Amino acid sequence: MFGNSWSVDSLNFAAVAIPAFFLFSGLEYAAALRKKKSHFFKFDSSIANISVGIAERLLNLFLTASFYGAFQYVYENFALLTIPNHWLVWVILLLSTDLVWYWYHRLGHEVNLFWGAHIVHHQSEEFNYTVSARITTLQALVRNVFWCILPLVGFHPTMVIVMLIVHGTYSFFTHTQMIGKLGWLEYIFITPSHHRVHHGSNAKYLK
Repeated sequence: MFGNSWSVDSLNFAAVAIPAFFLFSGLEYAAALRKKKSHFFKFDSSIANISVGIAERLLNLFLTASFYGAFQYVYENFALLTIPNHWLVWVILLLSTDLVWYWYHRLGHEVNLFWGAHIVHHQSEEFNYTVSARITTLQALVRNVFWCILPLVGFHPTMVIVMLIVHGTYSFFTHTQMIGKLGWLEYIFITPSHHRVHHGSNAKYLK
């Protein structure tokens, strides 16, 4: 049902994702300049965020295939169910991915061991798209342990990887101050306004 060329596909995805990251970061900065909100960016902090992200992704070039391999091993040897490839399954997988992400992220703030892996993401002095790149390989390793729950349930590893890309792409767009509150969507989704409160540490930014 699925191919086994994930290591090649991951490189192809990186070839698209990296230029897209810089494109949207540039557009965000241009919008900030136009709205006279360039103070949302600090050169030193942005470079630090991007540098952390580059280091993590260079290391992950050697680890991404192993993440897929871990999912494949769990799926082939321990899967509790055999879940078919169906459009309704993708909806269930999206909700399941979000649930696992919630617990991974919550425990990342409540358990010291996991916080040690996650804290770097919260150390930026600014909040914009560059912050989304500020994760470490240790954090990537920790969260992929959580993702193993999905193939354990019975979702095919390729489905899991595709959904993690979709979910991660959405998460990228929550790291900005250029998008205000989104009305009724605030009651359903994690929005940029929610996420900047999550990252905030100064009272004047918690709004």
